[in-house]
Amino acid sequence: MKKNNVNDNDSGSNGKKDELTYQYDLEYISTTREGALARDLAEGLGDMKNIRYYFSVTLTYSERYLREVYRKVKETPEHRIKKSRGALFTYLVKKYEHFDTDD
Repeated sequence: MKKNNVNDNDSGSNGKKDELTYQYDLEYISTTREGALARDLAEGLGDMKNIRYYFSVTLTYSERYLREVYRKVKETPEHRIKKSRGALFTYLVKKYEHFDTDD
């Protein structure tokens, strides 16, 4: 008999709980300056499902740095993007993180 893993999502009630958690996160995140930036990034990159990730990077990197990376991603032509704009953003944030300076 197979035991269900905690992360298994085989019942409808888990989906409802996840949606409530997601809505709570959006409400909480929206109350902070970093959260507003995270929402701007996630919406602009069409990646709202990963808003928690964007919130975490706003806590780690400066706004100016993140907006510069975001600008570069938005200027990149669609045919040059292999996976998604969100994936490209993540890659560039990590690749050039040594350029981030807090003023």
